Amino acid sequence: MPLSAGTRLGPYEIVEPIGAGGMGEVYRARDPRLGRDVAIKVSAEKFSERFEGEARAIAALSHPHICHLYDVCTSSNAPNYLVMELVDGAPLKGPLPLEKAVEYAMQILDALDAAHQKGITHRDLKPANILVTRQGIKLLDFGLAKRNALKESDATLTQALTNQGQIVGTLQYMSPEQLQGKDTDARSDLFSFGCVLCEMLTGKRTFDGSSAATVIAAIIERDPAPLEIGRPLDRVIRRSLAKDPDQRFQTARDLKAALSWALEPPDESAKTPANTRPNRTWLPWAVGLLFLFTAAAATFLLLRQPAPETRATQFIVDPPPDNPFTHPYAGTAVSPDGRYLVFAAAPTGNNTAAPLWLRPMDSLSAHIIPGTEDGNFPFWSPDSKSIAFFAGAKLKRADIAGGSPLALCDASTSGTSAGAGVGGAWNSEGVILFGSTGGLQRVAASGGVAAPVTKMEAHEIAHGFPQFLPDGKRFLYFIQSSDSNVTGIYAGSLDRPQERVQILRTDAKAIYAAPVSGLPGDLLYLRDQTLMAQRFDSGNLRLEGEPAPLAEDVTILAARAAFWVSDTGLLAYRKGSAAPRTKMTWMGRDGKRLEEVGPEDTYGHVRLSPDGKRAAVTRRDATNSRNRDVWLFDFGRAVMTRLTFGPKDDTLPVWSPDGRQIAFASDRSGEYQLYRKDAGGGGQEEQLTEGPNPKYVGDWSRDGRYLLYNETTPKTGEDLWALPLEAPGGSSGPGARNPIPVLQTPFRERYAVFSPDGKWIAYESNESGQDEVYVMAFAGAPASPARAGTKVPSGKWQVSNQGGNRPKWRGDGKELFYVSLGGTYIMAVGIRSSATGVESDTPRRLFSVPQLPPSGPVPSPYDVTADGQRFLMLLPPGGAQGAAPLTIVTNWPQLLKK
Repeated sequence: MPLSAGTRLGPYEIVEPIGAGGMGEVYRARDPRLGRDVAIKVSAEKFSERFEGEARAIAALSHPHICHLYDVCTSSNAPNYLVMELVDGAPLKGPLPLEKAVEYAMQILDALDAAHQKGITHRDLKPANILVTRQGIKLLDFGLAKRNALKESDATLTQALTNQGQIVGTLQYMSPEQLQGKDTDARSDLFSFGCVLCEMLTGKRTFDGSSAATVIAAIIERDPAPLEIGRPLDRVIRRSLAKDPDQRFQTARDLKAALSWALEPPDESAKTPANTRPNRTWLPWAVGLLFLFTAAAATFLLLRQPAPETRATQFIVDPPPDNPFTHPYAGTAVSPDGRYLVFAAAPTGNNTAAPLWLRPMDSLSAHIIPGTEDGNFPFWSPDSKSIAFFAGAKLKRADIAGGSPLALCDASTSGTSAGAGVGGAWNSEGVILFGSTGGLQRVAASGGVAAPVTKMEAHEIAHGFPQFLPDGKRFLYFIQSSDSNVTGIYAGSLDRPQERVQILRTDAKAIYAAPVSGLPGDLLYLRDQTLMAQRFDSGNLRLEGEPAPLAEDVTILAARAAFWVSDTGLLAYRKGSAAPRTKMTWMGRDGKRLEEVGPEDTYGHVRLSPDGKRAAVTRRDATNSRNRDVWLFDFGRAVMTRLTFGPKDDTLPVWSPDGRQIAFASDRSGEYQLYRKDAGGGGQEEQLTEGPNPKYVGDWSRDGRYLLYNETTPKTGEDLWALPLEAPGGSSGPGARNPIPVLQTPFRERYAVFSPDGKWIAYESNESGQDEVYVMAFAGAPASPARAGTKVPSGKWQVSNQGGNRPKWRGDGKELFYVSLGGTYIMAVGIRSSATGVESDTPRRLFSVPQLPPSGPVPSPYDVTADGQRFLMLLPPGGAQGAAPLTIVTNWPQLLKK
């Protein structure tokens, strides 16, 4: 019995009837509690427990193109009804212009995808359940259709196809499996969508007939009539309407992507010039026939038999004979088409720069790409015919077919605390993005002057590892920041470079993997050392579903995670500990290994005592790999003694000039501060600093008066300070000493060390765009006796070229050592100082070493004796060289099905 205005159903007051649906009457009602109008559907039947449970699950859906179900109300002595969002719109009706039809189709598919991911299917998708509003489309009655399939005995089959029967407006959009009483799933909705899309384009039903029986026969047995659509769109629709669900698109997202590709504009180069006017009356017919034949052939091949499932395979790629891998964390790349692998490798024991090698995946051998010596961070052109790489502070490109590399622009791959300012991407329009410590940079693939794209914000250290998304305009990239809430993966756009969206919080790079074999696209990233894959909607820039593990024990160093993928389902990665085991190894100035000392362990830092008889090192806690402690090793007795204890991280030890004390950094107070302790192990640690900002010790002056350290502040980033160790008036405690600012600029200054005479400071800075080593005078305290009556030279002098970090002084102050750009060479440069400044020689390479970690507030894996003749290095034991082999996985998405 119809309800009149003013009737109350629970808390709702009926306002007026709206219409009738398959379930019963529909009314406009008022919810006085929330002051809003709603739509109420009063059921002609009682709701079953199963229906009520499904309805409440559907009520959890929230999507702009799905009509929200607010409530389901049941009663034994009153009408059962649904409370829904009141939508102001009209039912979808065709024919529509192509652009408008596609706009609505995309919105429908977005809604279907959101519901399908929640395990909810519509089961009654039809134009009557799709309202057109000012904001776009709204899908009604989601998931509320009856599950029962029609049977030949049903009374509905005897009704004429008029507006009087419940079957009208539904039967023509049902999938074959629905009509046959088989199980239905999301693919049934995609069949219905194909019917709706046809009707939007033509204004006619896809399957029609004079009776229900003829309509059912048409849906189950016959292909739809050909569409006069001069685009690949016809093929997309026909695949949607395949009789066998396995031959349709498997997800709404795949269908949406195919629809987008089908509507891409034709090649502009194929257009006829405007000043010619050929007779084109034959063109629509020819194009139509071409598409019909193509669609027919594709449908025949598609439906003839299901394609065999392609399985994932795995194998190992070793380096070329006598040429171990170098640059293990970044010197590798897989071509977009999956046909080539590029990597860095160098001859065993050879100090020359490691070149890049090319290995076709269908070959057992690799060859050097000429002119790529010292190349790192390679990335591919979109057509897989060229590579770009960084070498000698330049961004270069080389064609794999041959020829000399071309320098594109000045660039830097200098390390950061996470190695974020690196990596590159190349789109189909010839635009290259690459990372730097000043934000992402942009340059044409033909070369030019690099221009900034992204802007660094407070606390941010670098932007790197960019990757273009399928549209070629938007891109993903990694931001490293001192704020853990900021560090992660972001999306940006060439059109709006300063707008960004955080996709994921993570400490390392991530890679978007394009859809493969009908499967959706994924974002690949590391969780600890486990490679995870999570569905990623590149159109709406959002992660969906839950991540799934793909590979274990993937090597990582800071942000440099050792995995790479192609657009065709090829995955390459390296396995190994994130904290590799090393031994303290003495090396000569000529690069010869002299002796290994002490136990093998996961060392992270080493500093020689002033007399050279002991070393202070950090070792990771066996029960907590994130925490380190300071240990002392006596070379004469070959004894290792633990100096610090506790569950917090103690790192970066430096010796007092008399060798009696050790200063170090620790986060035991919640933030990294400076501490000192007697080297003999007695007594308690003394906290030297306090405050909200992290501090990392760099060096102890030879006169024992100062500690050099760098502090990260929100305003200027990493700056250099000196801490007087003699507090005024003999006062003590972390607040009793007044730190002296040494260098505070918008750039990053760190890893400072005193010269032996205490007059100079060597440090690294990225003010030139890459890390370089500089020398400046140290003024000390205003009352310093060493400075009495002496004019301190002003300014600074760059002593490295082509990048450098982590400087060390020779005992007489006449030579500086540092690590080359990329961490593969120990460099030396002669120094001459005077009252007016510093002069330096041309830096020279002493010897190559396995790639050292990127610089930053992280350990230094080497030190040098006072005479500059021997170097104590933390290296792989037994003279091992090179990185672990590469694990290759073909068709990696299939691993997620296990």
